[in-house]
Amino acid sequence: MPTARDVLVAAVTAAVAVTGALLGDPSGRPLLPWGIVLIGAATVALCWRSRFPVPVLGAVMVPTALYYWLDHPDGPASLLVAVAVYTVASRVSWPRAVLTGLIVVLAWAGTEVLVVRNPPDPVDHYGWIAVTVALGVAVGAVRRAAELSAEQAEERLARRVEQERLRIARDVHDVVSHSLSMIVVQAGVGAHVAARRPEEAVAALHRIRDAGTDALRELRGTLELLREGPEPPADPPAHGLDRLDEVISAGRSAGLDVTVTGDPGPLPDGADRTVFAIVREAVTNTVRHAPVASRVEVSITRDAGLLHVRVADDGGPPGRPARPPGQGLRGLAERAEALGGRVRAAPAAEGFVVEAELPDGSRA
Repeated sequence: MPTARDVLVAAVTAAVAVTGALLGDPSGRPLLPWGIVLIGAATVALCWRSRFPVPVLGAVMVPTALYYWLDHPDGPASLLVAVAVYTVASRVSWPRAVLTGLIVVLAWAGTEVLVVRNPPDPVDHYGWIAVTVALGVAVGAVRRAAELSAEQAEERLARRVEQERLRIARDVHDVVSHSLSMIVVQAGVGAHVAARRPEEAVAALHRIRDAGTDALRELRGTLELLREGPEPPADPPAHGLDRLDEVISAGRSAGLDVTVTGDPGPLPDGADRTVFAIVREAVTNTVRHAPVASRVEVSITRDAGLLHVRVADDGGPPGRPARPPGQGLRGLAERAEALGGRVRAAPAAEGFVVEAELPDGSRA
């Protein structure tokens, strides 16, 4: 079915053509019923211009040529052809638009020669075709540029949504993995000492309560980003080096001697959160996968625009079973790559080492 817009354009064009013919030179041949029928046929064809621009151009030119062949009043009937030419030129590439214009000129010239027997002035009779083609090419270029811009905007939005989804998934993983690991460890400690040292069991229960409370608070803050609302939180919950003491305390409560050396100073928000995530994930993995570990050494240094992070444990020789590359390490790699850095995790002489190199933002 033709669109309402095309029907309206065709009707207005036909009205202008008929009005121009009726108001034409009264000394010439009057507008006969056949002329109105031919204009009507071209108008009906023009209603389909958006769906079939090239066939419609041919369908409009035939009755328009017959209109002039039968010597009806000269006037704006050629406007029907102009609209069809413009439609084609605005929807094809510019070489095809120029070719279309040349074909229309040749067809129009042939009709003029057959009708008036003398070649008319090219500028007066064919200039409108060149102008129409140029206008169609310009409008088509603007339209295609706008469509391309809209597509690129949609792609950028889709990428941002995907990145936000991955970021929230990483945050949820970090909170759940770290908190549950500490809860499991403390529950084991409480169960082990409950009968002989009940005061230590009570302390373990308190640490479980605190870990669960912190996890719930962080999860609420993270999941708040998924709620619909007119004013969603602009930033995710802060997990930066200012909270590194919490990780150290959790590690020590799990029986690890966690030491931190180096002072990177103030860091950009993204780097700060990424360094914290690396340290927390490494300590959590030591608690989960290296039960014999007793020490975790964290080093954070800054040199020549780069942050160097190293987290090493003494969880056993390289010959022990390798740790599976879980979601946490993949998440760390994604975080580092987003900042232009990298993360490497591998067995070492005494245990397992996580190393990262990140830009510190000073070169931005």
